[in-house]
Formats: sequence, C-alpha cells, structure tokens
Amino acid sequence: MRINKGAFVQVQYRLLDREGSLIEETTKEQPMEFIYGMGLLLPAFEAELSGMEPGDQFDFHLSPENAYGEVRDDLLLELDKAVFHIDGKFDEDMVYEGARVPMNTADGQVVHGLVTHVGEDKVQMDFNHDLAGEELHFIGEVTDVHEPTQEEYDRFFGHQGCSGCSGCGDHHHEHGEGGCCHH
Repeated sequence: MRINKGAFVQVQYRLLDREGSLIEETTKEQPMEFIYGMGLLLPAFEAELSGMEPGDQFDFHLSPENAYGEVRDDLLLELDKAVFHIDGKFDEDMVYEGARVPMNTADGQVVHGLVTHVGEDKVQMDFNHDLAGEELHFIGEVTDVHEPTQEEYDRFFGHQGCSGCSGCGDHHHEHGEGGCCHH
C-alpha cells in the first residue's frame, strides 16, 4: 500500500538542523506513527511522503516557511510579574529562566511560552515554536503503511466527533470517508 489520505503510516527518521546537528531521532522500536492527511503533522512533511510505500527512503529539507515559520517578534512578550502571582506571591517554582509555562489566550486557548528573562517587575517570554526559524532536514525510511485499525484510529482521535456506528456501538452519526469515525 502507498501513503495516501487516511493511511496509517510508520516512519523511522533522523531530524537535523541546518548545521547537521541532531534534533530528534526515532527508531525501529519507537517509530513515528500517524494517520496521513488528518492534520497531525506539518503539511509539507506529509506532502514529501505522499505516494511512498514501505521500504522507501527519504531525504528532504523543509524551509522555515514550510515548517514552523520564522521567528516572530510579536510572539516575544514582556509581562508584568503580577500575572504570575499566586496568593499575592510570585510563583518562582514555576516561572524561572528556561521554564515552559502554560498560559491562556484571551479566547481561552492554552499556549506554552518559554521564560527568557525574569526581571524585577517583568517577565520576558517567547511564544514562538522551538523550531521557528529552523530549516529542517529529514532522513529516513517508511517502515509500514496500511489501513488503520479502529484501535489505531482511536489512539490518535479517540471517539471525538464520533457518536456512533456499528464499529463504535452507537448509531447516531454519519459515516465519513473511510468508515466509522474516519471523517
């Protein structure tokens, strides 16, 4: 089977930065697994794998624009230390240089920021992705491609938006492309 929309894909790879330093590596024992075309990965990464089958090797680069974007100055923020007070006291156990701190946006979304500096009255934070501005170099191999089992699908999506079918035991939703829960 070739990689196409809805396929369960398993790859083994090394991810290198522009200078050739290792960022991440998967192994045969712990490969990266995903369901192709479901919005779980970078679109440009998936596009590079499209049509491949088990045993195919890959070696490609993604520019920052096709990966995690350039570093954006508007995501470098300086916040009042009072934002991090708990019971009137600054939370130094959670907020220190190098810490990743979960924050809520105005619309209630959780984002994680890197604390880059703690000053007397302000905390500087970077909300850019860790790999923003990086060119990514992927070298690897496709190790498996098959139709996902219900268990594999559930591992990634649970029964979100799936209120039923014969495979789920509940008969109140419409079947999308690919059958039960495969919308």
